[in-house]
Amino acid sequence: MSDKKVIAGVSDLFFSSKISATAKQVGARVEFVNSAQTLLEKAAGEAALVILDLGQASLDPVSLIGKLKAAPASAAVAVVGFVNHERTDLIERARAAGCDEVLTRGAFSSSLPELLRRA
Repeated sequence: MSDKKVIAGVSDLFFSSKISATAKQVGARVEFVNSAQTLLEKAAGEAALVILDLGQASLDPVSLIGKLKAAPASAAVAVVGFVNHERTDLIERARAAGCDEVLTRGAFSSSLPELLRRA
């Protein structure tokens, strides 16, 4: 198994529990972070995938995506964001910032096992 892991900027208890349980099932390693700075540091050296709750305002996810994609050490790390389907403004801003995949919450839940397996 690779030393790379999934870094998750997710504080929603439902989704963090779902991510943890699914990661255990597929053998992925996930580390949850609650600050943008920590996420940037972890993504630079340890991440195969970054998962972001685009609705988590405390992380300023759109700005964070831009920083991840601008830094040479994390530019190649895949970033997957999820958000309520009504937030079309946030979906477009995340894509414009460089988010590799933006999913609705429902689509994220259903594709989570495959996302974690790929990581």
